Amino acid sequence: MPRLIAFALVPFALATGAAAAALGGPSPGVMTGWDGAVDASNAVRYVALPGAGTTAVAAVRTADGRVLRYTTIRGALGIPMVAFDGTTEGISRDGKTLVLADAGASQNQTRFAVLRTAPLRLKKAFTLPGRWSYDALSPDAQTMYAIQYVSTGSNPRYNVRAVSLVTGKPLGGAIVDKRDPDEEMNGSPWSRARSADASWAYTLYAKPNGTAFVHALDTAHRRAVCIDLPWQSTPQAISAVRLALESDGRSLVLSKPGSGRLAIVDTQSFKVEELAKP
Repeated sequence: MPRLIAFALVPFALATGAAAAALGGPSPGVMTGWDGAVDASNAVRYVALPGAGTTAVAAVRTADGRVLRYTTIRGALGIPMVAFDGTTEGISRDGKTLVLADAGASQNQTRFAVLRTAPLRLKKAFTLPGRWSYDALSPDAQTMYAIQYVSTGSNPRYNVRAVSLVTGKPLGGAIVDKRDPDEEMNGSPWSRARSADASWAYTLYAKPNGTAFVHALDTAHRRAVCIDLPWQSTPQAISAVRLALESDGRSLVLSKPGSGRLAIVDTQSFKVEELAKP
């Protein structure tokens, strides 16, 4: 099994919601070894293997498993996970940048590493004060979106922030849905879909009160939209729902194996068409 470094274990999340306030949910952590993350062309897989005080990073050709490049960097880092279904990210749209996240983040500081992929070399490492987790990359790979935890405990409060990968510093304040900036939302991320141009990241969250929503993050313009879903009392059912974008990018489909399509979200108007209950 993959080694999952998580802030909340999956069974715990199913039982309690493992909630955190403010536009999102707790991070599933990072993946070390196992499947890693594959670039947009599905040609190269990147894996991280922490050792004694260092992490070995390898670029592996998916066609035949040949190791193309590898390097070693200081500290324990892993491929960022963005949903409890095992979805990993961290590779830029053009495949030239790889971001690794802290595999042992403390309450005091969190380390990230930015690597060039060809040749595979460390470009920049930086530490943010407090506890953070990776969320997404901008299309130009200049900005990382991250979750900043601003309290501790089983139900921590947090903010979605933009962080410059050039300076390693946060950019501006919390990114919220401007239609209702004071609304507090919580939940656990179960599925992720990205637009073809990498400008939008859609994440399905199950809330501890049994409801669910999709967090739509505009990674090109630093804005977010929260889309409430029509279902009630379905936390365990939501964990099996998956997101997928239609080829034209105008429809976000929520489906469940064995049940088919459950809902369709218009990615322009953000309106939801309910088709079935999960």
